[in-house]
Amino acid sequence: MTETTVFAPRNEPALDPVLFAIRRLEEVVERETRLLLDGHTVDLADINANKSRGLRDFNKAMGKAAKTLDTSALKSLQPFLDNLRQKLDRNCEALKLHLRAVTELTGLIRDALETQEADGTYTMHQLRDGHGA
Repeated sequence: MTETTVFAPRNEPALDPVLFAIRRLEEVVERETRLLLDGHTVDLADINANKSRGLRDFNKAMGKAAKTLDTSALKSLQPFLDNLRQKLDRNCEALKLHLRAVTELTGLIRDALETQEADGTYTMHQLRDGHGA
């Protein structure tokens, strides 16, 4: 994990809240990515709530910074935004991998249920009521 400075480049304190929001977003995204890749249970509702809060905080901080800073000061954020983008790309890949695994597992369960029903051992109604396997 690479560390991102929490202080504004070019001695622009007005960017500190933006950088703080970026760092918080990175932490949430990195945590989710680690959990997914390590096969741990992920509380997606909690993660998504934290992402939403982080995005709201980022937008609010950017709005304030844009009102007080010139374009060159705002452009100094680019390396930090690029770093966040890389972490988001990695997170997206981890989410895709997780979704594929869930889809495959769902298919295996469906196939097993269909096989059980087809061999006459249990009816689908019995399985739904919890009387099967």
